[in-house]
Formats: sequence, structure tokens, C-alpha cells
Amino acid sequence: MSGRRGLTLVEILVAMTLTLAVFAITLPFVRAQTRALGSNASRLDADQIARYAQRRVDQDLRLAAGDADQPTIVYAGPMGIAFNANLVAADTSDPNAFEVQAGADSSLSEAWRVSAAAAIPLTARTYPTENYVGRDGLLSRVETISYFLHPDTVSGRSDIYVLYRRVNARDSTLVVRGIHVPADSAFFTYFVSDADTLLPLATSALPLFWDSTAAPNVRAVGIRAGGFFRNAADGEDVIRTVRWRTVFTNATAAVAGCGDAPASPTGVGHNKQSSTGSASYHVRVTWSRSGDDGTGDDDVTHYIVWIRFNTNPVTWQRVATVPARDVASYRYDHYQPSLVGQVRYGVSAVDCGGTESSKASHTSNLSLQPG
Repeated sequence: MSGRRGLTLVEILVAMTLTLAVFAITLPFVRAQTRALGSNASRLDADQIARYAQRRVDQDLRLAAGDADQPTIVYAGPMGIAFNANLVAADTSDPNAFEVQAGADSSLSEAWRVSAAAAIPLTARTYPTENYVGRDGLLSRVETISYFLHPDTVSGRSDIYVLYRRVNARDSTLVVRGIHVPADSAFFTYFVSDADTLLPLATSALPLFWDSTAAPNVRAVGIRAGGFFRNAADGEDVIRTVRWRTVFTNATAAVAGCGDAPASPTGVGHNKQSSTGSASYHVRVTWSRSGDDGTGDDDVTHYIVWIRFNTNPVTWQRVATVPARDVASYRYDHYQPSLVGQVRYGVSAVDCGGTESSKASHTSNLSLQPG
């Protein structure tokens, strides 16, 4: 009997039938696993976008704090925020900075200057209105950080945004794309202290700016970061949301133990100083120190110089901040006054708890002309 060679036609057909049956059974399972892996990857990508946005903003917000009379909150809106924080120093001479970037430009490591004032992102308000100085009498080293969102036109959806960051008036930098904010929601929410708890501010109360009475009361910022990712394989849109609250550890209410409200300065004077051989001038404001500057409670940290129209005796505009130096008399030269007409200058004292004295002003008006 000769040896058997190969397979018969029947055996081949049976083997093929069994193989096709196994494929038919396992293929849906493989496809389901593939879809599950793709869906998990999409969720992870969306979650990563959300968490990166939340952590990036939170990292800077944790360091929010002003310097002397510099505000902590500059702008508080549902889709944008601007605050002051000492994040970067150009050298090791600033021990309060979060990090040192050797040779960093002053526009990245010092306070935003009036000479470079510009609109706060998403608003028509210009900031700053004065050059803030620290307790050492030098320009503050606390920068203004802005985070804000603009629609992401690439996504094709109206509820997807791009998160940007800006320091002072420098160019904005893109932080992350694919931020989901529903039409009835906001990226930022704000909380104020009430006894031993934090209460949310109503959206109708926004926006707040640095010169509002409510802005200094903000103690925490809520972040609702939604991450959006589109799975290219099946076109599915995936959204993952992270909610977070950052408490301002450096922005507190009035400091205890600073005594009563400080005494007002006295002897406020103002007069125009003309430059030799020129029609230009500046106004010199002078005053005698508060009774709590070097004496009394000895808790005055700085003075605020103000100006107002004679025709509007209620509304004062801040001109400058001058640090207290425990001297008998002070002066401040106001160059290029922006107001024209009959005005009056005033000065108030501020103590270590942020309590301001009543304003002391000159008894007569001063006529300002266009420069």
C-alpha cells in the first residue's frame, strides 16, 4: 500500500470552513476591543488636555499676591482672569520670586509699567494706571499674569476654545487647545469669604476690576477645565471635565494687630513746577507725615496720592503710591497730568493691614492746561 500524500479535497474544505467559522466568531470581539482601546485613548487625551489647563493656571494662581498697594486681582471674568504674582526674577536679588531666569527682560520680571499700559485681554480697560512700588521704594517686582480663552476655529464647534497666557503687555502664548466650555457655563468662577466659608459670586456680578470694592474680597478661584478630543478613526467627540478651586494663600483680609485706622497726613500742598526754557511743567505734591508714621501705632506702610476735578468733588483718581520712610515730610512729582481744568490733589495713609485713612487735600484748586 503506497504512502498517503497531502490532503483530500474534503479535508481542505472542512479545514477552510472551520477557519472561517473561527474568524467569524473572533472578528467582532477583536473589533470591539479595538474600539474600546481607541475610546480609552480618546478619553485619556481629553483628560490630559483638561488636567494640563487646570494645573497650568493653578500653578500661577497659587502665588497670586500684590506688593504694597498693588492689587491681587486685576480682572475677574468668566472667560479670563488677570492677577499679580512674583513669578520670575532676573537674578538672585529678589528672594520672593518663584524662580530665577538669569537675564530675564524687565517686562517679564517687574511690575507692568504705565509707559507700557495696554488693554487687559477680553476687556476695554487699560492697565496699569500707576507705577506700583514696593516697600523699598523701588518699582515692584510683581508681574501681572493674564489667562484668557478665545474660540478655537479649527474645531468646527462654537464651544471649543484655546487657552492663552500673557505676562504684563508681552505677546500672548498659547497654553493648550481643545478647551470645552458649554454656552451656559464659564471657565472661571470666584469665591468670597463669609465667616468660615467661601461663597460663589454670581455671574451677574462679573466682571470685576482692580478698582472695584468687591475685587479685594475674592479669596478663591474656581476652574472648570473641559478637555475636548476628536477620535479621527470614528469621528467621535470626547469631553472630559476637571473641576478645581485655588485658594489665595497670599491674599488675606486686613492684617490683625495693625492698630486702628491710621491718622491722615497733614499740610497737603500742590504747585506747578516749570522746566527751564520750556512751556512744559509737572505738579509737585507735598505733605507732612501721618501721626502713625514713625510715631503712634507706627504702622503706616505707604501713602496714596490722589487727584479729582473740582467740578466732581466725589470721584478721586489714584495718581501714585509712595512708601512710608519715617520722615517728617514727603513730596511727589506728578509728570504729564492727564486731567485738564480745575483740580485738587489729596493724600491718604495706609497701614500694614490695608486700612486707609481719610484723604487730606489742598484747600485751593490748581489749574492744569494741556501739556
